[in-house]
Amino acid sequence: MLAWLVAVAGTGCSGAPDRPPESGPIVSLPSVDRSAGAGARVSLNDVTGEVVLPMSAYWYSDRENVLVNTAVASLIYDCVEEAGFTVAAWGGGGKALQDRRYGQWSRKLAAKNGDLPEIRKIPGVMDEQPARPVLSAEHQAAETTCSKSVGRAGLPELLDGLVGDDSVQNQITRNAVALTERDPEYLTFRQDWEKCLAEKGLKLTEPGSWSPQSSGTKEDDIRVALLEVDCKDASGGARKPYDILAEYQAALMKDHQAELNALAEEKAAAVERAKQILRDHGVADARL
Repeated sequence: MLAWLVAVAGTGCSGAPDRPPESGPIVSLPSVDRSAGAGARVSLNDVTGEVVLPMSAYWYSDRENVLVNTAVASLIYDCVEEAGFTVAAWGGGGKALQDRRYGQWSRKLAAKNGDLPEIRKIPGVMDEQPARPVLSAEHQAAETTCSKSVGRAGLPELLDGLVGDDSVQNQITRNAVALTERDPEYLTFRQDWEKCLAEKGLKLTEPGSWSPQSSGTKEDDIRVALLEVDCKDASGGARKPYDILAEYQAALMKDHQAELNALAEEKAAAVERAKQILRDHGVADARL
């Protein structure tokens, strides 16, 4: 149970999938002047693959998500123990995927992984058990019952891209992505990038994709990924689409700053409550 809870899903800014824009009805978007967010920039870590955008402040970081999920799991195990079962807390860390919504952007990671995303390891706060014993049917049933009864224990699930999340922060994030994909500067960047790829003899895996085709060997994957980054550099820089996205996020945030400020306080309170839960379960402050 805990292993499932603390695993950091590849969602939002930590691992947006590489996919073409979804087909379907035209979405009504707010009228936004991107210049209202002028100066906003993305932070790209070309070693870890981490991407930080203006809206990242209102989602759990990968580390905070591990803290909160581990706290929730600890409460579930309290419930299981109250039901009469001995529990060995299943610790360990989590994982987060490199954000590749605009394909590979790091030359260092392209040389290491090709077009595949870097997977970051997120340190855990409880020691991982080498193996978990087989559980009886009764024990498994108790864990299922406790998982349902504890739920999130009142701790919000502040993750970008959750299905069915119509919160203001998710609306801002979705609208910023859609507005970026319609932005003239973005479209010019993408056209120039595709033209550069074609001149180098490369084709995309499918229309609208950010992944060029390769033979499938590791060596060729790296070769193609490096050419992919070369073409981005020649078209204005691999960070350009992210910076455009950052400006749209910042522009959209201006009309919702009071709500976002309240959300930041809610997030900080949730993380602090999670830390206290973990302290109560014997986790030292040095690990929080």
